[in-house]
Amino acid sequence: MEMLIVDDEKFAVEGICRCNDWQALGIDEVHTANHADEAREIMHDRRIDILICDIEMPDEDGLSLVRWVKEYSPHTESLFLTCHSEFDYAKQAINLGSSDYLLKPVDGEELAGAVTRMLQAIKEKEENERYTEMYRKYYSLWKKQKPRLVERFWQDLLSRRLLSFGDFLERALQDAQIDLHPDDRVLPILISIEEWNKPMDSRNQEIMEYAVKKAAEEIWLGGQPGEVIMDKTGVMIAIVYDSAGGEAAAASAPDSGLDWWAQTGIRFINVCREYFYCSVTCYVGKYASLQELPGLCESLKNMERDNITRTQSVLLYAPQSLQALPSAGPGEIHISEWANYMLNGDKETMLRLIHRIVSRLEATPNVQGKHLSTLHQDTLQIIYHFLQVKGISSNHVPQFSMWASAQIRSLRHYMHWAESLVSAVMEAAFEPVERDGVIQKSIRYIHHNVEEDLSREDVASHVGLNPAYLSRLFKKETGQNLIDFLIEAKMNRAKELLDTTGMTVSAIAQQVGYSNFSHFTKMFRKQFDVNPHEYRNVTKRMD
Repeated sequence: MEMLIVDDEKFAVEGICRCNDWQALGIDEVHTANHADEAREIMHDRRIDILICDIEMPDEDGLSLVRWVKEYSPHTESLFLTCHSEFDYAKQAINLGSSDYLLKPVDGEELAGAVTRMLQAIKEKEENERYTEMYRKYYSLWKKQKPRLVERFWQDLLSRRLLSFGDFLERALQDAQIDLHPDDRVLPILISIEEWNKPMDSRNQEIMEYAVKKAAEEIWLGGQPGEVIMDKTGVMIAIVYDSAGGEAAAASAPDSGLDWWAQTGIRFINVCREYFYCSVTCYVGKYASLQELPGLCESLKNMERDNITRTQSVLLYAPQSLQALPSAGPGEIHISEWANYMLNGDKETMLRLIHRIVSRLEATPNVQGKHLSTLHQDTLQIIYHFLQVKGISSNHVPQFSMWASAQIRSLRHYMHWAESLVSAVMEAAFEPVERDGVIQKSIRYIHHNVEEDLSREDVASHVGLNPAYLSRLFKKETGQNLIDFLIEAKMNRAKELLDTTGMTVSAIAQQVGYSNFSHFTKMFRKQFDVNPHEYRNVTKRMD
């Protein structure tokens, strides 16, 4: 920061230069001038951030100089000094947008305070300009963005809406023009936007989410093959292709392996906090086949759901240890046993059973097509039995008819087919009930504690879920943001108190958890289009 002092009195200039340690306050360089023309010459050569100017000078007054400065150097903050306290001078100074108006002789401490306020104003202005410039850039890109085949492919794969084995997967990759082979592997990274640190409406939030998505492409992919998508549930996922830029890049990094991904995540989190005004947590998976990807992404979502302590962190995926499976012969399905695991919602054990039976059959000599056919039919029998017991129509399972009628030609096909179909029917059976239970529990907690100083984090802690995960789930199930619902509940309670009690408005604000009265009034007006006093006066007249 550079400052210019303009005064025709030499001793006044020297006094201002010496009255404070300007460098300690954030001023890197101080320039001086004894008249307006000299000041203009300096400003032609230097970027002056703060101008301290005497109003009464013999050749040209300070008001005239500042009018020129506002046109030539609009970023400059100005401060007037004068020996007179006439209101006319003060009025003109204010009209010119000066930061302050001080009388001579100036107190050094008072001047330091004024300059400090000017420096803060400059920093805020620069931050707002940077935000505006960035916003315009991403708004332009956002307007031009159109749905892409690549993103739809990943969305369909993760939601199990396409067959992920054999020729089906190969054709889907070709149709989406993705340069991957069905046997290639990818690394998923779930990006959870925990909280926005700057107030914004839903439209601006959508644009900023797009900005975060573009930043994820730059940082997580870093020019290597991959994609950053929003899945069908609104979760942002970076998918890194396993190519020369994938595991090879991580292995050749200064800190190889998972440390490299952790450091990349920390850099991404810092960028999001500094430039996009949001707190982010990243969940890094492992390299997996395309067929394993849906299950792995579900595991990352479960990590996010259960994470209630570590925010703005990089969390690495680690498979959970499971209990030993019951023994069975090669290729043998205990139908009642499998059905019980499904009905109890134990999807992890079901998937392990599928993998185990395939591994045993692959290790068994003389396996024939009839064994595969029997395995296929037994699995379908279990699935239909499950749907019948649960009272679920197959129409409620995404792409059920496509999966159920698929031709199974190998044990590997069977494994991916069974894993996907079992996951899909179990999710259709259990997830809606679980989601509804969580939402209803959250709503009851909000209503029972509406007069407390309640936050989104308090509600999430009550139901034992990550706040970002709960907010996304709440919006999906109710169509309303969790914070908006919480504010609405508080305002409805405030209205009820206005109608039924003689409490003062400020007391009611305190009662419903608002210590800031002006913020309470603003929220009430936003909800009911009148402030609390106006509402009470209107209802009294009606009575």
